[in-house]
Amino acid sequence: MRRTVALATVATALAGSLAGFGGQAMAVSNGTAPRVSQASSQAAGCVTVVRWYNKRFNRMVEVKNSCARTACFSVTVAARRDPDLSIGKNKKESFAYGGVAWTKGSGIKNKAC
Repeated sequence: MRRTVALATVATALAGSLAGFGGQAMAVSNGTAPRVSQASSQAAGCVTVVRWYNKRFNRMVEVKNSCARTACFSVTVAARRDPDLSIGKNKKESFAYGGVAWTKGSGIKNKAC
């Protein structure tokens, strides 16, 4: 029984790692990848973190959008699903991304809206 479970675990891990490498190869060979990179690099300059802080029982992040369009982003939180947020054009806003029991955010990722 232990041997069967061990073999199943190894097979699952191996299949997962092979699937991960296949996805990377497809992303490199895809012709639209450079356009996506350019769009995300343009968006990367728009949204910046002003400060991280706690307000009552919430973890908060204050961000500034310096572009003339609405920008979408997610807050990077370790071991949790990253919350998706959006900010209006040329604004500075605060967002609650979790409770005080959550780990502090480590950065933001720009996303397409």
